[in-house]
Amino acid sequence: METIIEACKALDYSWLPQTVDGFTLVTSTESDYTILANRISAGEDVLKVPIFHYQNELGWRWSALYDKEVEDYTVHIEMPLFSFVDISFVRADLESFWTGLQERCVKGLTNMLIEPANNFTFTYRRRGIPEWDFSQVMPEELEGFVRDIDPAHAIRMINGSFIIGEYHKMDECTGLLLYYNELRDEYFAELRYKSYPEIDHHLDAKNLDDLAVLLREHLGAILKGLNERID
Repeated sequence: METIIEACKALDYSWLPQTVDGFTLVTSTESDYTILANRISAGEDVLKVPIFHYQNELGWRWSALYDKEVEDYTVHIEMPLFSFVDISFVRADLESFWTGLQERCVKGLTNMLIEPANNFTFTYRRRGIPEWDFSQVMPEELEGFVRDIDPAHAIRMINGSFIIGEYHKMDECTGLLLYYNELRDEYFAELRYKSYPEIDHHLDAKNLDDLAVLLREHLGAILKGLNERID
């Protein structure tokens, strides 16, 4: 890890734009790398070496880093209630990783988080999800939770899944994620309570009409239930 930290410390960040459509660049400094090296020298098992990230006011983060667990340089998408790897950027060596970022960093960030419709598949569009009027069943705020992802701006993940809805509280890792999986052609939800994932079957549906009925009936109650939990 010490060799990796030294290599990352020597990188030229000057080509990175300071902002990209509401996302602000944060690069690891020499001091950050020194702190990491000191933690390793002290015997701590450091699993990630952050290189840089872009973050917006919602806390959405597009992060370039080295991941010791998989021994690869990767890009992590980190949202309030979920995270995943953009496998198109994964590389085993820093040189090819950095070259790939120089070629596609802004485009990758834009397509993933700024203009996510660029990542919509034929199946997602064929289901009519981007044009679906969700306004009556997915309000912008409900039971103190804020909707910051909607079906017209869904986030494409891996394994055929799209996040088509996210409700969360800005100061908590608590809320609801609504998914569409194009491989199984179904809709479903997951809950997060203080970062812990839970399955909830109240919103399981096979089409948008059924999903609308279930959202109207259960969404408010599910979020209210999260509010009323007592540890």
